[in-house]
Amino acid sequence: MKKGIVFITLVLSLFLLTACKKPTLYTFNFYEYMDTFISINVYTTDASKADTMKQDIKEIYRTYHELSNNYFALSENSGFKENIYSVNQKINQDIEIDEELYLMLEEAERIKDLTDGYFDISIGKMVDAWKEVIFDEDNNYMHNEVPTSVFQSVLTKLEDISLVEEPYLLTTSSGQYFVKLTHEDVKLDLGALSKGYATQLVYEYILEQGIKFFSISAGSSSISIGKNYNRNTHMFHVSLASPVQTGQTYGMLYVQNKAINTSGNFEQYFLYEGLRYHHVVSPMTKMPAQYYHTVTLIGDDAGLLDALTTALISMNEEKFEQFLEQHQQSLNLEVVRFNYDETITSHLIDTVFEEF
Repeated sequence: MKKGIVFITLVLSLFLLTACKKPTLYTFNFYEYMDTFISINVYTTDASKADTMKQDIKEIYRTYHELSNNYFALSENSGFKENIYSVNQKINQDIEIDEELYLMLEEAERIKDLTDGYFDISIGKMVDAWKEVIFDEDNNYMHNEVPTSVFQSVLTKLEDISLVEEPYLLTTSSGQYFVKLTHEDVKLDLGALSKGYATQLVYEYILEQGIKFFSISAGSSSISIGKNYNRNTHMFHVSLASPVQTGQTYGMLYVQNKAINTSGNFEQYFLYEGLRYHHVVSPMTKMPAQYYHTVTLIGDDAGLLDALTTALISMNEEKFEQFLEQHQQSLNLEVVRFNYDETITSHLIDTVFEEF
């Protein structure tokens, strides 16, 4: 009888020790994916699980970096069939692609319909026309005023690029997946979706591992978080960078278990007649819009937010408000918008935002 009592006491003691063991912070940093610095913090008591998670997360980002790369062909021994770069070289051909890329292209189509065409991954050639000037190192146009002749040359180039109504076709057959570009003016660019899309998969993976306390920073524009281990409230305090005062912030979000994504005009742009012409191009006008400096969205899906910020920054205020009236509740979508006149507009549900 005493042995039984002792055994039960030992088991109970071990259980209490395990339950009370503080989790350790593990940080996974990746520099080679999505053209940004990715940093992930997780808290767990299991070192072996942390090692496995790091490798699994690395593989997720590697996969979507390879598949969505718009500048280079697949790396040697990548294990994939085609990527966006190679797809863009082949017009009017049925190209077999991996299921992962097919599903991402399907998601892009869904979001295009959701936004009435304001999100369109087929306008890569239009985006390139603006980026050629923004990144012209010989003339140092980044953040500087450009001559009228340079600005007009972009407009001339855009006149020769068509916006194609049905830019690509997706089909499946016997477990195989295909895409076909339909016009020579189509160039697919997944830069406004792939990082958030991959980050959402990582977010879901971390939750599946039973981790509650974590954060994912995929560059400064895309953050996904669980609970904050270091605060009693478990809230993260996420500061919003000012798009008009370098190194300053204009507000703070208090959030947990959310994704936060920002699109803005304050990093990649040149000036013409005092206006910023940036890398986020409207499919409706072929031009960057000057309605807002930044649009920040808070919601449940990092991939969706990545795409929606790109779409919304090109919508005028009337169209923007109509979109929110239709979709804010169903998408559980919250907004903090830094307008071009430097006023701030917010549409929040339960997130706390403090303006500075």
